[in-house]
Amino acid sequence: MVVGKWKFSAMCLLLFLALLADGALAGVAFAVANRQPSAMQSSAVANQQPSAMQSSAVANRQPSAMQSSAVANQQPSAMQSSAVASRQPSAVQSSAVRPLQVALTFDDGPHQTCTPALLNGLKQREVKATFFLMGENIAGKEPLVQRMQAEGHLIGNHGYRHIQMTKEEAEQACADIEQTEKLIQSITGKRPEYLRPPYGDWNEQLECRVNLTTVLWNVDSLDWKFQNTDRIVRRVEKDVKDGDIILMHDIFPTSVEAALRIVDDLQKRGYEFVTVEELLVD
Repeated sequence: MVVGKWKFSAMCLLLFLALLADGALAGVAFAVANRQPSAMQSSAVANQQPSAMQSSAVANRQPSAMQSSAVANQQPSAMQSSAVASRQPSAVQSSAVRPLQVALTFDDGPHQTCTPALLNGLKQREVKATFFLMGENIAGKEPLVQRMQAEGHLIGNHGYRHIQMTKEEAEQACADIEQTEKLIQSITGKRPEYLRPPYGDWNEQLECRVNLTTVLWNVDSLDWKFQNTDRIVRRVEKDVKDGDIILMHDIFPTSVEAALRIVDDLQKRGYEFVTVEELLVD
């Protein structure tokens, strides 16, 4: 009976030990199992990847639409481009800088009555002209020559007599020019620099002997031939263009009337009247 109780006790002890050993193994297994990331840990690890907000923040390191716009705005805007372009002269500015220009020129004067009437009309219109004076017509009209100079007109040399200089001996032609040159200088204090030979008759031989700039013309009014105001005006205004030199004479009343009408008409068309020197230098 005692042996049976002992056997029963021994079996219970063995069973207890077996259960204890099994529990230990289970604990070890549980501990090992716990070394693998749990669902929460996996979530935490997963959260180490950039979240949608973090991805957005990273994405924001790239220039946004507004930043791109700001970068784009570093390029000149339309207004800036316009300002740069405005540094170049526009057609309107160019036109303002260089208007249409013509030069009115008068030969054979001064005349006792026609020249003062012409000077009065030019002064009223604030127009400057060029007068090529003939030496033999100056005597007794020195005040008119002085007035031309005082009012800003250009005075040139037309020789002493109205002759065809190429048909004269070179020495005689040059002496004729020099005589008028000295006469004008004695009145104005200034040597004339421009010469218009009568009839426009000139050659290279004379050019070499005379230290003057020879000036001819583009538009011949034929005022000496017509002596009709309307015809003179029509002829000039039909042919005139920018840069032209108009030939007239201040020794006929019809020429004076025509010249002032031409000034009025061409000014309305945008022309500016200048001296020959201003036209040639420009």
